[in-house]
Amino acid sequence: MWQFDSEFTDIIQRTPSVKSFHLPIHIQNAPYKPGQFFFLTIKINGQEAVHHFTISSSPTDQGYIEFTKRITPHEFSQALDNMSPGDWAHLQGPAGEFVLPSEGSKIAFLTGGIGITPVRSMLRYISHQKLNYDVVLLYGNGSAEEIVFRDELEEIVRSNHSIRVVHVLSGPNIPPDWTGKTGFINKDLVMELVPDYMDRLFYMSGPPKMVMILVEQISALKVPQEHIFRDSFTGYD
Repeated sequence: MWQFDSEFTDIIQRTPSVKSFHLPIHIQNAPYKPGQFFFLTIKINGQEAVHHFTISSSPTDQGYIEFTKRITPHEFSQALDNMSPGDWAHLQGPAGEFVLPSEGSKIAFLTGGIGITPVRSMLRYISHQKLNYDVVLLYGNGSAEEIVFRDELEEIVRSNHSIRVVHVLSGPNIPPDWTGKTGFINKDLVMELVPDYMDRLFYMSGPPKMVMILVEQISALKVPQEHIFRDSFTGYD
């Protein structure tokens, strides 16, 4: 496990409510696997506060660690929203077992909203390393403007014939030119879009309630429990 002091550098507005934060790595080596998380310490009103975040960058992104957060009224979230380049941070990690299976596996990612962060790390890594995985991602959001990493996901699909992404919108304001799916990710949608679901490993990430529902839906398809992996974003605010 590594730990080091750092500072905020690039702060990127991904959607109207989501930001990514870059933290330079100030030690010789800070290895992690795509999908893992770390513990971030910042100062709020002069007091240190700690929260864990999934690493949204890939190990192939040299020199920095990125995490991505939906900004909410929560105190820690508001402190992040007010961060400026140069502000102090302390990082400790990595942790977590929500990581890629062996190369050659067939994977179905089911996620929603900010739950995309570990999946983005994995897809970015697969793309950069040109690894042999057969991947389908079903990504649910309330509105098109809240699709995090939308342009990057499209570029990954264009450059990797074995990766497919399907967007699913559940909100009331569906764009008239929307070509994705509408509604919610459920077993019927999985049967339609992932007909070989019995041959795949299912990775689900997002708020605990959403992950629980997805696990129930996939379990109803008789997918073996050992083929289901989950990452519930506790402390979601």
